[in-house]
Amino acid sequence: MKVCDLDRDWLETPFALQGFTVRSAADIAEVARYCQHVYVEAPQTGASTPARDAFIFVPAGGQKALDACAKTYDEARSITRTMMDDVRLGRAIDIKAVKATVSNCVRAILDNPEAMQWITRMRERDDYTSEHSLNVAMLAISFGHSLGAGEEDLVRMGLAGILHDVGKMRVPMEILNKPGKLDDQEFAEMKHHSRYGRDVLLTLRNIGPAVDVAHSHHEMLDGSGYPRGVNAESISHVTRIISLCDVYDAITNDRCYKTAQPALEALRIIYNERGRQFDEVLAEQFIRHIGIYPPGSIVQLHSGEVGIVISTNARDRHLPKVLLVRDSLKQPMTERVINLEQAAKRHDDMQLIAEAKPNGAYGIRIEEYVKRGLNIF
Repeated sequence: MKVCDLDRDWLETPFALQGFTVRSAADIAEVARYCQHVYVEAPQTGASTPARDAFIFVPAGGQKALDACAKTYDEARSITRTMMDDVRLGRAIDIKAVKATVSNCVRAILDNPEAMQWITRMRERDDYTSEHSLNVAMLAISFGHSLGAGEEDLVRMGLAGILHDVGKMRVPMEILNKPGKLDDQEFAEMKHHSRYGRDVLLTLRNIGPAVDVAHSHHEMLDGSGYPRGVNAESISHVTRIISLCDVYDAITNDRCYKTAQPALEALRIIYNERGRQFDEVLAEQFIRHIGIYPPGSIVQLHSGEVGIVISTNARDRHLPKVLLVRDSLKQPMTERVINLEQAAKRHDDMQLIAEAKPNGAYGIRIEEYVKRGLNIF
């Protein structure tokens, strides 16, 4: 395999060529002396066929961590779907199972935050509500961790996130899944989901702030939200966190009536709405936590080439590492990794980001690359 990039500066290694071929176990051992992971490129099989796999080579321990996170996420997704089905059919929620899966997610995020973030890209497009609820929980746990919350509080946040939209299961399915814009009567019914959620959760015990979050996550600091139109004084800290995660995930993923927007657009909306819809301090902390080009973002360079952000740059967040997957004509290309920080040092403006694109742009689906083995650590 050809090694096309490292996890450190090439000048810090003895490798003379920026791009070399690994041919033996001895070569791998030599690379391992200097790197935790490297980027490798599979050869192209034909002029019009992209490489079957382009991925980041990680040590066995890294792959083991990724597999463990995938297992945790799959189990959480199954529990979330069952929970939503139970509410829709009028059955009691198995809150013990839900709490257990949230606790597992917290431990997975604490142990492997980057791996868990990448795994959440494995989204089922035909099951928006349950996927959204789970991802809001994941975002809340990750964001809460960055704010310094302890494990017990993270479980409370995650539980509030996974339960925040249970009331939607009491909304008629023809409204919930309507592909077009809701009329006034339908929208009024949709807005009732916050009260339905409160009523469902009031039957449960020891679920922390989840009842209040389900009831209040569409309230706004200026009093223009629903269902009660309360102002900032009545909106709890956890509800403010869940509201940010709720809006971010909704904007960046396909819904039945609206296609996904880039992460950068979601963060722009959150920034513009800080102080009115969102807590100003939390909004700015959330933007810093997510980053302008989080891993999994699809970006187009000034050259016209398109790629997937695979790792961020802590010093210069606008200069991540990108896996290029489309050429300037938006056709599949031999996939290769470029470091935009190095391009900036060369003053190569054509290899810098021109704009962000939503998942699915030019036929690029992040979840398909995850399934193929694109990992980040």
